[in-house]
Amino acid sequence: MISNEGYSTAGKSLDDNTRSKGSTCTVRFGSRNLPLYPHVIVCLGLLNTILLLTAVVIGIYCGKVSEEAAPFHITAQELFTEVKQLQIIQSEVIQAQNKAKQALEKELRSHEHLKLQLERNKTLSDILQRQLETLQVERATLLSNTSDIRESCGRCLPGWFLLNASCYFHGRSSASSPLRNWTESRTDCLSRGADLAVINNWEEQLNLFEHLPKLHPSVRPWWSRSGGVWVGLTDMQTEGTWVWINNVTVLDGGYWIQGEPNNYGVQGENCGALMNIDTPRRTWFDGNCQVNREWLCEMRPS
Repeated sequence: MISNEGYSTAGKSLDDNTRSKGSTCTVRFGSRNLPLYPHVIVCLGLLNTILLLTAVVIGIYCGKVSEEAAPFHITAQELFTEVKQLQIIQSEVIQAQNKAKQALEKELRSHEHLKLQLERNKTLSDILQRQLETLQVERATLLSNTSDIRESCGRCLPGWFLLNASCYFHGRSSASSPLRNWTESRTDCLSRGADLAVINNWEEQLNLFEHLPKLHPSVRPWWSRSGGVWVGLTDMQTEGTWVWINNVTVLDGGYWIQGEPNNYGVQGENCGALMNIDTPRRTWFDGNCQVNREWLCEMRPS
């Protein structure tokens, strides 16, 4: 350790020596005097070594930092490139979407056009179907009339129809021939060389049911005052005993509508009539003989 006192003494001795010798500087350490310049040089050398080491360490550290920072720079470039590619892909997707949208709109317009065309075709088809049904009905009617004419040709009079072994005339209301009561109806049949119809068996009952017009109860109630067709059936002689005009008594129960005969009313109901409203097994009813109705005549073919 260098003391102040020593330093002073050394300085004093240095001055004395300098003055006395004129060339050498010393430093006194304890009891020894050492030259000053070599120590200074050593200190500077040490300082330079420390600075050099510091510079080397800083250089190594900066190099490592640069190496560590480099990957981040490359990744950013790659991300930028990928973003560009995604933008290109997005643009292509948008274009494809627009094309698909245009194609879809075109298909929708085509679908609407086809739908309208199908509706027009359906309407036309319905019209044609109705016309076809009308023509089929007309054809069936013509065939039926032709069949009736062929079968009755030379056997039944004009205006009569042939069923099995009998010719029938269905008297209806017209300008020249109004509805008639039971007695008037029979008189008209007799004037035509016939008589009121007599139903002898199930086959004849079924044939008349199929041939004569049918009436639905919801359209025209069968019990209406002037409904039905007079036939040659009556119980005028004995109430409840029904006899045909050919003197054949109904013994098998007949084909009465449910609840008939009932002899309804003050004047009673003593004459038989037909009304096709349900099934061929339920067509007869009793009515007031004075009520005007349609009538059915029957005669043997010629």
